[in-house]
Order: sequence, then structure tokens, then C-alpha cells
Amino acid sequence: SSSSSSSSNWTWTSQNEFHLLVDEPMIPPYYRNRHRPNITVHKDNTKLESVTVAQLRFVKLSIKQTGAGLNGWATIKEEKAFVSALPDYGEEPISAIEIAVKLASRQLLFNRTGLDAPESLDSGNRCAKINQAAYEWALGAVHADDRERFMKHGTPLVMVNDTKPTPPAGPWWIYSYLDITSNPHSNKVEVGSFYAFYSLSANPYGAGNHYCKLLSPARAMEWILVDGLRQKQEQQY
Repeated sequence: SSSSSSSSNWTWTSQNEFHLLVDEPMIPPYYRNRHRPNITVHKDNTKLESVTVAQLRFVKLSIKQTGAGLNGWATIKEEKAFVSALPDYGEEPISAIEIAVKLASRQLLFNRTGLDAPESLDSGNRCAKINQAAYEWALGAVHADDRERFMKHGTPLVMVNDTKPTPPAGPWWIYSYLDITSNPHSNKVEVGSFYAFYSLSANPYGAGNHYCKLLSPARAMEWILVDGLRQKQEQQY
């Protein structure tokens, strides 16, 4: 998928590619050079092109099960595992549990365009802000009657601070999943993203990347229409 925007100085075209997150070379037909986000500045300094890499996740696997991404069979099965969840009996969500995305960092963007590029450009809860946008999009996309029902009877989602996995290395980020947890004290459900930011001074392989675990807009809509209505209904019986 792709999109574009423009200003008085730049035309920016963005594109996303769906690939497995794991980019070890022994997992054909996926190769390392197809798994990296990037920003390209054209020589005339008027055009930007950015590429992100994303994977829809439908099951949770541990770093041990996948050998930190070195077990090719386990890794490839993960991509196809959602098929085994069919048919849908309405007991579990059917949308992706997360969209894991490798983004080029804001620091890299500023650097490539010749601007001051401190690490602080990527500070703050960057992933949570994207998740909030997905939630707000879903609230605006559903029918007005459904939105009213959810606002009256549903359990709202609240985005919490982004968390860095321990250790903050790629495999540990990959196998740390978007956290959706009920808070019994606030009657809300908290959505927490795992992130990994590698500054331009980091190891060249990861430098300039900012990874996020994102809330699928489909999951947000499914929450508004179905799953987010369960908690209060169960409390009534």
C-alpha cells in the first residue's frame, strides 16, 4: 500500500511492504534487504520516499519456540497460523492481535533532509500516539448507532506508555506482543505498545529504525462492535 502528501518544499510518497519481521537469511524466500524501513531523498531535494515493513500477527509465540527467529519452520508457520483459527464462533477476536511495524525513525528523516537530528526527536510515546489514532479512526468509522451503544455500554480503550523490551534487541521486540489488559480500578482496558528505537549512532544494522507494536484498526473496530461490550454485560448477570 502507498500514499503521498506534499508541502511547499517536499513531495513525500510513503509505501508499506508486508513481510515477516524476522529477517534471518536462512528463512527463504525472505531476505534481509527486504526487511528494512528506509527513507530516500531524491537529488533535487524536493521528493521523499519512505518505506515501512509490517507483519500482521495472529498468534503469540515465544522467543524460545522460534529460536530467537532462527527456527525457520516455526517462524514461517506463524505467518500462516491464523488459518487454523477458522471457523469463527464469536468467542475470540478474529482480527490481528497486532500490527508489528518497522519504521524509519524521525531522527533518520531529519538527518536525510539536512536538518539537525537529535535522538530526542524519537522521544515520547510515538507508538501510543499511532494507536490512539487507530482507535479514534475506528470510533469515527462505525455507524453512529454503534458508536452511541459503545459509548454507553462499552469498555473504552486507553493508550498507556510505550515499553522497551529487555534486552532491547530485535528478537525480544518481535516476540513481545501488544499488551491489551483490563484495569479493574478504572473500568478501562489499557493498550500498551513495545517499541525499539536505534539512534544513528547505534549498530549500523539497526541504526535509524523505530519499531512499534500497533493496534490494528480492524481490532479497534471489532472491540467497539463486539468485544468491548462483553465486560459490562457480564457484570450485569
